[in-house]
Amino acid sequence: MATAHAQRRMTKHELKEDAFLNVVISGREWIINNMQKTLIVGGGILVLIAGVWGFYAWRAGQEAEAQKLFGQGGVEMRSDNGPAAIAQFQRLIDDHSGSSVAGMGCFQLAQLQFRERSFDDARVNYQRYIDSYGSDPMLVAASWAGLGAVDEQAGFYAEAMEKFVKGVDADKTGFNSAEYLRRAIRCAVDANNPARALELF
Repeated sequence: MATAHAQRRMTKHELKEDAFLNVVISGREWIINNMQKTLIVGGGILVLIAGVWGFYAWRAGQEAEAQKLFGQGGVEMRSDNGPAAIAQFQRLIDDHSGSSVAGMGCFQLAQLQFRERSFDDARVNYQRYIDSYGSDPMLVAASWAGLGAVDEQAGFYAEAMEKFVKGVDADKTGFNSAEYLRRAIRCAVDANNPARALELF
């Protein structure tokens, strides 16, 4: 009778408990034996999480600052204070060139610089808009036209004509395309190129 009791088979439930207990004990032993590695891995994960969180917090702060500069530039522009608006937009694209408002700020900066007759600066920022931010066909076309207007002011009529044509090509259905084409024809005439003027006409 005693032998039969000693030979009793373990139930499935007891086997599961025993397997779970073995896993817990093995895991505990592994952690104790590898404490230094465990702490390094855990610390590394915490540092990575903190770094990612810090980066996104920094990005959010940069975007907020960019939005603020853009808003201040707009206020100065509507107040007809060109130099102050230029300073705000310039700071925006210098310090926050990757922000969501940098492209529009760059275009507005070029427009203001043209109005203030800072033609070389306007040329730089019209070209910067095309090269770095040119996602809006209407603003790309307007930037080409701005470059054309800068060349026209300098008396480079052939170059101005080609830039106005690029403005038309950038946004063929845009509401300003007819005006850009008219200006291209005028520049062709001023450049003594009647054949090109006729072709554009």
